Amino acid sequence: MKNFYIAVSATVLVLGLNGCWFVKPDVYESDNYLTIQGTKFRKSGAIRTDFLYAGVKRSSGVNSFDPKFLPYLDHEITARHVTEAFDEQTGKAAWEAAAKAGIELAEGSVSGSGTSESKVTGKFSVFTLFDVNKFVTEINSPQNQENLDLLKRYDTPRIITSVATVFNRESSKKTSKSGNLTLKIKNPQIGSPEFSVKAESSGESIAKLSDGTIFAYEYARICWEKHNGKVQVATLEVDRPGIDGNCPAGTKDDASKL
Repeated sequence: MKNFYIAVSATVLVLGLNGCWFVKPDVYESDNYLTIQGTKFRKSGAIRTDFLYAGVKRSSGVNSFDPKFLPYLDHEITARHVTEAFDEQTGKAAWEAAAKAGIELAEGSVSGSGTSESKVTGKFSVFTLFDVNKFVTEINSPQNQENLDLLKRYDTPRIITSVATVFNRESSKKTSKSGNLTLKIKNPQIGSPEFSVKAESSGESIAKLSDGTIFAYEYARICWEKHNGKVQVATLEVDRPGIDGNCPAGTKDDASKL
């Protein structure tokens, strides 16, 4: 049986679009959510999905996500690394997710799943899609039409736009030393999608998303519009727990209403 632990640290670094600043740890866990810097991330079904997956919100469980497809992307999509945090409770969630995914993080005599003798303080990174308009253009492309037509039949389609991810030990070490990071997604029409974590300063590829696992996520509702008689995606609006925001004027979250 594999042994697991997550690297220990006690610093939170939040990276903004115009710089960076230090804040106190602000990560809390409940049965249903992880609260990261005041934002609730869903946990249910996290390791079954992936960044940018499109699918359907399910009422069974707690806002669970049923992935349907990963859109074809002709161009590289970039997600910004927005927070890196450390917390004992969240470390436990990351440790358990890694164990479920069969990821061997390090050699050692770590046992249990959150007990006092386990090394269960954890490190995770959060990546968020920030170029929404470019991504919307991609998912409206002809090669995605068949899958979008499928989503139009549901009244609660969603797309994963933020992920909390744990990497293996070596990748975690590189991540902690690299400063500003971006997640580059290249999804050729032929072959598997490529998810690479790169250091913004050097452009060095330091990890792949497949090295770790997603253990919490945030998704966005799809806002539809009718353009030249054709129903297509207008934009994405983050759907946070407890907040049921509206789509912009002229768009609908239910394609059948257009």
